[in-house]
Amino acid sequence: MNTHDPITQASPSAANPSAPLGNLLLVEARSQSGQTRMQDKLLSQGLGISTALQETSSLAETVLKTQPSVLVLAIDFLDAQTLAQLSSVHSQNPMPIVVFADQHSPDVVKTVVSAGVSAYIVDDVQAHRLPVILDLAVERFKQMNLLSNELQQTKEKLSERKIIEKAKGIIMQQKHLSEEEAYSQMRKTAMNQGQSMVVLARRIISVFEMLD
Repeated sequence: MNTHDPITQASPSAANPSAPLGNLLLVEARSQSGQTRMQDKLLSQGLGISTALQETSSLAETVLKTQPSVLVLAIDFLDAQTLAQLSSVHSQNPMPIVVFADQHSPDVVKTVVSAGVSAYIVDDVQAHRLPVILDLAVERFKQMNLLSNELQQTKEKLSERKIIEKAKGIIMQQKHLSEEEAYSQMRKTAMNQGQSMVVLARRIISVFEMLD
């Protein structure tokens, strides 16, 4: 690995093009202390590495350039600065993030999940365990992403319902209609104009506020 250039591409012979993890970015920013390098462990299990870094300072920039599908971080310990980098990556380009740390940092435990870390492993890990750890991290990311999307959809539906209810209240007040009559009129108007109820409701509220 070229120490002058923190970004290196894994050689075609080393990487496994059919690896299920896809575009894997490895950041190995730790003192080796006699341990087998994470890069060697991954390659020994047929897990291809598309890009490798020796430091975390250019992590966000590299993610933006390479658009990895999985991020593996091997470090001495997870500090606040690295967590900030991971949070930035998670907010801009969510992906499974797996952290292998040689030392435990109790102060960061509460912020690990919010930083988008799918798996946080402390101490040295034997190579044969890596495929399972990474597969589980990917599945956990998918599940969390699904739950997050469902929660967002629920919030949007509740927000739209409030908008429709507000518009319905305006129609009831302005035209002296019952709740059922106001809703029926809104639904008929929306269908005739080829609009959704929430779009119509926003128009009703906008016009009312302009005239109020």
